[in-house]
Amino acid sequence: MKRLYEKSEIGFALLWVGLYVAVMNMAMQLCGGFDNLESKTVPQLLVPVICGLLLAAAATFWILRSDLGKKYGFCRLSGDKGAFLWFIPLVLMSCTNLKNGLTLPADLSISVLMAVNMAIAGYVEEVIFRGFLFRAMAKDGLKSAVIVSAVTFGAGHIVNLGNTADTYGVLLQICYAIAIGFLFTVIVYKGGSLWPCILSHMFVNASSVFAREEGLFADLIRGLFGQATPLLTEVCSALLIILISGGYALWLWKKAPDPVI
Repeated sequence: MKRLYEKSEIGFALLWVGLYVAVMNMAMQLCGGFDNLESKTVPQLLVPVICGLLLAAAATFWILRSDLGKKYGFCRLSGDKGAFLWFIPLVLMSCTNLKNGLTLPADLSISVLMAVNMAIAGYVEEVIFRGFLFRAMAKDGLKSAVIVSAVTFGAGHIVNLGNTADTYGVLLQICYAIAIGFLFTVIVYKGGSLWPCILSHMFVNASSVFAREEGLFADLIRGLFGQATPLLTEVCSALLIILISGGYALWLWKKAPDPVI
């Protein structure tokens, strides 16, 4: 890996993107996808958890062993936290899964394992997309690096089409994941630290396991439109995430000072 990294950082980043997509997609197929969580067993869910942990450990070990922690955001945030609005919009975006309240979708052990799996995926995706890929491309062009990092992150969720019957839900996920990817990339660029994005991504992923489909937000949609079908609720939720993520990203892009990469 070191030889590939020294020869081409972009090639190194793309290798990790491909490796992550291939390994996690295979793991999800082996455990039968993530629909009908109540029908899963602990051994089934241990497959993606172990695969994710191995990828996370390998990437983190390589970064630290190569003394590249600061380059890839394993450091404190630089700059004034006030310029980041003390991350209040990021917290709001991270809590969108709580809009209808929380529920236990399956047995506690199954639910926790699924949440752990989702959290690990968030960690690995940040290291790959906001670490390896963004830093590799930023040297040649900042704007293109931001766009590619955000779009590839969102488009990468297309693999979920093979693991769920909710086609429209996955397409909406791709759309708002691009907006979230844009926000996370701007945070990493402006602040130099990957940790706000890692923590937010892990929380968003883990809390999605316990998210309720009916509740306060669905009642609000029903009051506004006279109905609250699952698709309409998903669309409104996606628009809310896009609005918060996109607005906050644009604020940071204009207001937070530019660092030296």
